[in-house]
Amino acid sequence: MSAPGGQQASEMGRHANPDIRRAFAEFQDQDTPAKCNKVRCLHCGFVRAKNTTRQIEHLHQCEAYLASSEAQAWRAQNGDERAMAAGVTPRAVLNGQQPNPNLQINRRGPNIKRGRDGQQLAPNVGGMPPPVAPSLTAHLLAVCQPAFTRATQQPFLSHAGCGSLAPGPLTQWLVQDGHYARGFIRFVGQLLAKLRLPQTANSQFHPMYRTMDLLISALNNMRREMSFFEITATKYGLNLSQDPPTPITRALLDLFVSASSTSASLLEGMVVLWGTEHCYRTAWQYASSFSPLSTTSTDGHIVALHQALIPNWTSPAFSKFIDASRALVDELANITTARDGKEEMTRCEEIFRQICWIGERFWPDVNGMGEGDDPPRHAPSIGPMTANMENGMSSGMNGPMQMNGPQINSLPNGVPNGPMNQMNNGPISAQMVSQMNGGEASASGE
Repeated sequence: MSAPGGQQASEMGRHANPDIRRAFAEFQDQDTPAKCNKVRCLHCGFVRAKNTTRQIEHLHQCEAYLASSEAQAWRAQNGDERAMAAGVTPRAVLNGQQPNPNLQINRRGPNIKRGRDGQQLAPNVGGMPPPVAPSLTAHLLAVCQPAFTRATQQPFLSHAGCGSLAPGPLTQWLVQDGHYARGFIRFVGQLLAKLRLPQTANSQFHPMYRTMDLLISALNNMRREMSFFEITATKYGLNLSQDPPTPITRALLDLFVSASSTSASLLEGMVVLWGTEHCYRTAWQYASSFSPLSTTSTDGHIVALHQALIPNWTSPAFSKFIDASRALVDELANITTARDGKEEMTRCEEIFRQICWIGERFWPDVNGMGEGDDPPRHAPSIGPMTANMENGMSSGMNGPMQMNGPQINSLPNGVPNGPMNQMNNGPISAQMVSQMNGGEASASGE
């Protein structure tokens, strides 16, 4: 209401917000002199009855004001830099996502009420923790926790940490890891081809440029690791064979192809990159948690494990790379503009389950003495054959061949091919496909 006396007008002047006064022009409607004063927004021309709270609400929604230099100065002078440091966007206060710190409720007397313990009843807004952004990687690790544990805590790793691993399983794993490394190079190259780099003034802060930098770093790291394998094998006398990829290694290579295809998103590919490397680090950290049975072993492969291989995958530099990958995956997930975010989340879950399924079987099978299983733990068991086999395989058999588990080292002829999330580059048994697409969830209760 307009002030009928000078004292009331003076009190209103003491509490007036100068920013509001600059944004509005106050006037009195000559047609209705007995009614409230009115104000007109100097930015958009909106007219309303004078009311400081309503005027502030109008400025929150006035696009002309928000684009003005006055609004920019307000953001610079009223703590927006502190808000950004706390995770609040610059326009969060003005668009209603955060409370306006200048919006005060006038009351009689200062707000100094205290409780029985002597503390003020008013909340301490400045001490509130900043908002926490959702984490896709934390979600994946939570929903796949049992499978991830199986993938990173295998007997091969415990024997490697104890120093009781036989040379055969180690060299077998090194050969297959070499196939993994070469496939990883092609995979990262395909992810680089997916990037669309906009023109920007500060490219080092843009997520696409930072993704490019991380992928280039991944290529350099893998190239150094390939040289590291060659030097380690020569230095410690490890005889590496020329064996082709096993079906499990082929499944991992097919996952690389699928996650970098044109039908897959960049986020899916980055989940594969982070997931496989995170499994490696966690697995070798598990191996390093065991104390060697002997500190004076002269076996070349044991010395190589504890002087070169285990330190390589538990080093601070490798952990720094994986932590950066995880942070970037979470950031890409939070800024994704996919039309159906739930569908992409489901695909990421399926991909991470496949990583865990493959990771569990990628480590060579060993028995209680650290020697290779014969037959391997995941090999099929063949049912008994009758005496009709006297004349060889051409004479037939009375019973069908039984396959009681997923295949690791060999697949018999005639096993049907099956897709694994659009991966068609290798023979995969029907039971393996079933476990990847659903059996793992039922087995672990996830």
